[in-house]
Amino acid sequence: MRSQLLALRMFVVTAMVLVAAAFGLAPAASAAPHPDVKLAHRPIVFVHGWHSGPGTWNHMVDKTREYGYTSDELYRFDYSSFSQVGNGSTPIRALADKLGAFIEKEDLLNKSPDGQIDIVAHSMGGLVSRAYLKQNEGSKTTAHLVTLATPNHGTILSYFCIPGIPQCDEQAREMDAGSGFLTWLNGGTETPGSTHYATFRSNVGDEPMVPPTTYWCDTTVVGVDEDGEKSLKHSGRTSILKGAANFVSPCVGHDQIANDDWTIDKALHLIADSDGAHTPKAAQVRCGELGEHWGKGSWPRPGGWVSAHAQSCVVATGAPHAATKSVHTELQIRGCGYWFGYASIWWYTGAGNINCDVHADGILWRDGYWGAHDKPSSSVYERWMQVRTKDVPAAKGAQVEGSWKFDVHAYHDSEWDVKAAKADSGSLIIK
Repeated sequence: MRSQLLALRMFVVTAMVLVAAAFGLAPAASAAPHPDVKLAHRPIVFVHGWHSGPGTWNHMVDKTREYGYTSDELYRFDYSSFSQVGNGSTPIRALADKLGAFIEKEDLLNKSPDGQIDIVAHSMGGLVSRAYLKQNEGSKTTAHLVTLATPNHGTILSYFCIPGIPQCDEQAREMDAGSGFLTWLNGGTETPGSTHYATFRSNVGDEPMVPPTTYWCDTTVVGVDEDGEKSLKHSGRTSILKGAANFVSPCVGHDQIANDDWTIDKALHLIADSDGAHTPKAAQVRCGELGEHWGKGSWPRPGGWVSAHAQSCVVATGAPHAATKSVHTELQIRGCGYWFGYASIWWYTGAGNINCDVHADGILWRDGYWGAHDKPSSSVYERWMQVRTKDVPAAKGAQVEGSWKFDVHAYHDSEWDVKAAKADSGSLIIK
């Protein structure tokens, strides 16, 4: 009986194999492994800051998904176990090696549709990322590096570090202006390779240190200029990189800049491909220099003179490979304030019941003709604002440019206003 059952079982198994072969099926054990599928978009690596963690990026990751990225295209490098109070002895260059190992472990270069990555970094994470680009040849495979509130030339807080205090660890000392690490990092060119660099800071850079009305927006990355010189007058300029696109965000704190929607929107536009080949959207941004404008007189003479910094940009966005893009020009006002002569103190708007009032006249030029002409006005109880023109279409090959004239009122008497100031974006060719 047993032999008959065995024979029946062998018959059934043989029949199943023959049926499978007839229908082109194969046993699961012999199935060939599938090759790795390329990501649709170039992956983004987020790098947090000193004594922080990957939770820094929660809001920005959400906004990035809304922009069109998928979760498997977004990576958070977590080195928090090597950067906490009492455990910050790992040098920044060693953290850069760990970033390189993370990118290799995740196989990001092979997954990327163009063999490159984008990096967005906050605070000391920007130094880790820059060290990776410099010592690990990361500049060859990093398309864009965006740093938020990074002490690229140091912070004066590190200068006052006292040995023995847990917070004054090796990483904090390496962020002192003139440290061996920063001297190495900024030696030669500050923006090596073919990588596109952009920096964001919330301090304009000339905030006088007299709280509360003249407070720094970012109270952590302060006191050093773009040349590594300690200076309380140019407090926020340490974040500037020579050769990068440098922006001033709205007046938000050091940790809040990674959650600021204006900053996030600009950062995503800056890392987008001009034709959207490997990013969810196509985007191009061209901005003029951040210019300082005064009414009567100039700092530090008393008399109630109004001042504001302004930057004009032209922004073009569209679907990947679209024949046309939507284009507008915008005017960003930063550091709006006035010298209050009676009290002999500098005040920013947003204090003392004083608003920043802007009346602007903006033209978007398209191939030498008006594409849009708007006269926006705004009054805010802040030291910053933005006005813009409406969107207009522009085809590939078109040359577009933004041009602004504006007045700024920030004092009781209009005699002191900034009047007929100008800001231009520079020209951009639509791709």
